[in-house]
Amino acid sequence: MLAVAWTALLSPRTGLINRYLMDWLGLDTAPLNIYSMSGMIFVEALITTPLAFLIVSASLYSMDPSLEESARVAGSSNLQIAWRITLPIIRPALLAAATLNFVRAIESFDTPAIIALPARIEVFTTKIYREAIGVFPSNQNIAVTYAVSLLLIIMFFVYLYRRLTSNSERYVTVTGRGYRPVTIDLGRWRYVAAVIAALILLLIVVLPFIVLLYVSFVTYLHVPGKKTWDLLTLDNYRSNLAEGRTYRALQNSLLLAVGGATLCMLLASVTAYVTTKTKSAGRSLIEALTFIPWAFPGTALAIGLLWTYVYVPLPIYGSLWILLIAYITRFLPYGLRAMTSTVVQVHDDLQDASMACGAGFWATFIAGWIILATIYLREFSTSIFLYSPGAEPIGPLLYHFYIDGNLGPMCSLGVIVSVICMILIVMARRIGKVGDRFEGE
Repeated sequence: MLAVAWTALLSPRTGLINRYLMDWLGLDTAPLNIYSMSGMIFVEALITTPLAFLIVSASLYSMDPSLEESARVAGSSNLQIAWRITLPIIRPALLAAATLNFVRAIESFDTPAIIALPARIEVFTTKIYREAIGVFPSNQNIAVTYAVSLLLIIMFFVYLYRRLTSNSERYVTVTGRGYRPVTIDLGRWRYVAAVIAALILLLIVVLPFIVLLYVSFVTYLHVPGKKTWDLLTLDNYRSNLAEGRTYRALQNSLLLAVGGATLCMLLASVTAYVTTKTKSAGRSLIEALTFIPWAFPGTALAIGLLWTYVYVPLPIYGSLWILLIAYITRFLPYGLRAMTSTVVQVHDDLQDASMACGAGFWATFIAGWIILATIYLREFSTSIFLYSPGAEPIGPLLYHFYIDGNLGPMCSLGVIVSVICMILIVMARRIGKVGDRFEGE
């Protein structure tokens, strides 16, 4: 939906920003074009920024500030402290975020489906899509070849990460000693930081949501003006709420989000503990195996699961169970990286003091649960291959609206999904008291 919002803003034919600039500057052609490689990179960067923020900020919140205070007393500047102390300590989280976002970008199909396919730009995932189901007869061998190539690339990054974080004691900051995080006065640079933060919030959340909300209330896309008041309508919402297909898709996605996110985070917690805090034989192999889904684009993973459960005598093909297995398989590394970056920083002295380390664990667990639940609600790349008419989640339904040109119903459903995600986040914060635990313990 973020990609759709930016196509509504920067499409060379109907983009609201382009139409406004053309009228204001008297231009004959659109100055901006979202249907390009730079446009796709821009949108993908916006999509992956919040995930990196959640992982790195959790690590910063759990740092022992006494290390920075000691350096400050010794005469180090804020820049020296950040470079010599803060960055080395949060390196596991930085590596986790960088690795996760690299893989998320290289295996992404949702953004290329909206931007690359109309622009005839080929990337790994669009090539797999075309070879697997976009041509007849399909060429499964080439699709698998691309998937194996990605597997080799990702396993190299897994090896690199393990080499850099093999000695977890180097990153221990949360020990049995009490501590309270402190804030740093940026001085005059706080205005620059505030502007950058506001700009990121505007590009990722405010502007796209306003566009989706606007398109959901008008009969057709146009630059807002006096005639807009006559074109406002609630028909898009009425049709979605009254349509049985939409209701079933919402119900299916909610079931997958709640059940899948819970199971995935439980598995991630156990795996993170085993691989970082025990000396069990084969723990490196376990972590390597959990990274393997990163190497497969959602399209290739879905094709593999599809053919597997066609031949395996289990009655899950064409049901929500195959989607649940696909979601957990594909997004287990997301929860695992969030849990591992926190577990690595917790000293062994706290393993027997659950009250002392509970806040960090549960805050991270809830944050990871929120990430997975919101991803599951609008997952598309895997679902488009595995869903059936009786088990259709929201992602494929939104895409069908898009390819049929029904932007109004699509955006209204997108707004509904966004509101559901906001409610989930508020509920999780109230139950877990994430902010209060970070500030008070």
